[in-house]
Amino acid sequence: MKSMFKATNLLVISTFALLTLLVSPTSEANEKRVGDYIIHYNAFSSSFIQPETAVQYKIQRSKYTGLLNVSVHKVVENGKDKALKVAMQGKATNNLSQFQELGFKEVVEGDAVYYLADFQFRDEENMDLDFTINIPGYKQPVTINLSQKFYAD
Repeated sequence: MKSMFKATNLLVISTFALLTLLVSPTSEANEKRVGDYIIHYNAFSSSFIQPETAVQYKIQRSKYTGLLNVSVHKVVENGKDKALKVAMQGKATNNLSQFQELGFKEVVEGDAVYYLADFQFRDEENMDLDFTINIPGYKQPVTINLSQKFYAD
């Protein structure tokens, strides 16, 4: 039973790791470095999430729901990095300046820590995703803007 649970967790971690790198043509993996910290982030349609994963993390799967995925790592010895827990807030804004507050959910699986926030969009809509990260031990909040066009697939 424990090995099945570990295999399921490994599958979930792998799924989010793959999503961070490459999910679809409308997904972009991004990275920002500040001091000894690396911030990985991307956004994509939640319809690309497997149904089981969506249920496990209470993510609404819809061709009109986007998902922002963020992880923060501190570079430690020998170039290795360690996932960090952080505080985040943000908003998603469309071309008409209509905005939605982003409610980030923390996902912890083993050594991995992700922050997920969903938002609504219309087909072929450009969205500005602005979010601020408060990293423990870093001198100031880090603000990131991701502008991306979303498609209802």
